[in-house]
Amino acid sequence: MKTLASLAAVLTLAAVPTLLQANSANAGEVRIAWGDLDLSTAAGAETFDARIRAAARKLCRNKPMIGGFAACQAAVRDEAVTRLPGAAQVDYALSRVPLVEV
Repeated sequence: MKTLASLAAVLTLAAVPTLLQANSANAGEVRIAWGDLDLSTAAGAETFDARIRAAARKLCRNKPMIGGFAACQAAVRDEAVTRLPGAAQVDYALSRVPLVEV
């Protein structure tokens, strides 16, 4: 069952009109695949981050936003992570926490 869920795991992000100052007809949509990644590893999370950055470049191009491109990219990243299922969000978050040796 997990394999089927992983194969179908694709996020669809629509640019949020309230965040982006663009009308909904031009807002755009992008899909970010994550089902092939192990988000509990740094490598998997980094690949997911790279896919988010690529999606942000597409969504944020020529779409003015208060705070500029960096704010738009952060909004795309936040939306992408929010749309992950709960367990995947936890795996992703834990993989981004640096390990500290005591």
